[in-house]
Amino acid sequence: AIPERQTELVIRQLLFDGFATSGEVKRLDYASRVRYYEMLSAMQSIALETVRAYIDIQRYRQLTIYAQDNYVTHKQLFDLIQERVEAGVGRRVDLEQAKGRMALAEANLLTETTNLHDVISRYQRLVGDLPPDNLEPVDFYKAGVEPTPMGALQLAYRQNPDLLSTIENIVATRQEVKNREGRYFPRLDLQGRKTLDVSGDGRNSIQAQDTIELTLSFNLFNGFADRALVAQTVEKLNSSQDQRDKACVDTRQLVVIAYNDISQLTEQLIYRDQHRDSIEKAREAYRKQFDIGQRTLLDLLDTENEYFQARRTYSITEYDLYTAFARTYAGQGELLNRLGVVRSDLPEIGREAYLDSENICQPIAPSLPLIDKPAIVAQAKPLNDTLRSLVNKAAVQAKPVAPSVDAKSSAPETPADSVSSRVHAWASAWEQKNFEAYMGFYADKFVPEKGLSRNAWAQQRKQRLAKPAQISVVLSNIKVNADGGKATAEFTQQYTVPGYSDSTSKELQFERLDNRWMIVRETVKQP
Repeated sequence: AIPERQTELVIRQLLFDGFATSGEVKRLDYASRVRYYEMLSAMQSIALETVRAYIDIQRYRQLTIYAQDNYVTHKQLFDLIQERVEAGVGRRVDLEQAKGRMALAEANLLTETTNLHDVISRYQRLVGDLPPDNLEPVDFYKAGVEPTPMGALQLAYRQNPDLLSTIENIVATRQEVKNREGRYFPRLDLQGRKTLDVSGDGRNSIQAQDTIELTLSFNLFNGFADRALVAQTVEKLNSSQDQRDKACVDTRQLVVIAYNDISQLTEQLIYRDQHRDSIEKAREAYRKQFDIGQRTLLDLLDTENEYFQARRTYSITEYDLYTAFARTYAGQGELLNRLGVVRSDLPEIGREAYLDSENICQPIAPSLPLIDKPAIVAQAKPLNDTLRSLVNKAAVQAKPVAPSVDAKSSAPETPADSVSSRVHAWASAWEQKNFEAYMGFYADKFVPEKGLSRNAWAQQRKQRLAKPAQISVVLSNIKVNADGGKATAEFTQQYTVPGYSDSTSKELQFERLDNRWMIVRETVKQP
């Protein structure tokens, strides 16, 4: 007999599995968001590294030029000293000193060219091409940063992709825990079955049947495997929360350090510029004094070395400042936007509400350090007697004969005169944007207006004085009323910066503290 052939068609539809399947779809959606923010983090990191290389190329090209200038000057002065020694009008020891400084200039030139070669190689690795001969100056930093560290940190907590990826990972892992708990529920399936039995001679079999089944299955016990799997996923959730906390801490450290570097380097740049200009003037003065026989060639070499270091330090500080801006923007997830770089194929995803929670990370930043230079000087030990006597002796020897003065000019200064002098000196320090000198006029108990704390007010003044705009402060109609250890100065103040000017009536209240008139309150009476 020929055996029958059996054909069976079965269709199954899952009706319920404890929400495990739908939950897995949600988990994968959150997991895809994790990968999305990880991609953004990688883009920010690569952008920061590329910007660093770009800035370093500009830095070392500039330093190489300085080293070349320094080498040429040393070579020229060395040849002059060598000629004088060979002619018998110079000392051999001067030639040895010049030779040592010449070797240092050559080493500096070699160091800078080596650094330039290395950073060009780094740029080529990141970009894929060698840098052009002329790089455009960086200007992304002109957008500035938030006025306070707290504001900068709050922006970073909202946009830092590393932090956002860890938050998305927590949500995905929570969904995974729910998926694992779905194993505790029964499984319900709907199944349709159609069976066709055909006999050997081709006639239909009487055993053909159609059935619909609703199947309920419940795993009552599997050796606690499901409970162990849920516990494992809960530990994974705890680990993801720890990663989120670490991302908060890392983001805070990155942003507040870079933000503080911007503040400190901006102030340093002012002093570096002053130092460079002063050394350049001294260098020119030494050259003129050499022409009239008051300086030696070794003196010129000394000033050349100091001038080279001053220029080098200024450039390093300047490019470090640009890098600090880039680090701050990268920590805030803003670097690509500041650079104007947009990836065309980047998908758009909706921003979930839980990513904007202000309770994810606490935006608490340490205060920016303020240096109280007058207090440091006041606490310093005085000059020892030997050094003091030498200074006094030199001052007496160099002191010119004082001109005769009349009785009126030799009269002692009144308290009102002292306060008036302090007001003019205060305005001068403000006009010269000398923050330390400006703060030296204010007493420790000074209370700012507008409800600001003293530290917040001092930081605000520091940022305003650090701006490159020139300040003009003209005082008129000064009236001083002094009574004992307190005094009041009223005057009209004309304040002018490029694009803005105002005239206000001000009142400064002074108290005499440690033999100095100190400002305890400042009031703007009317615009």
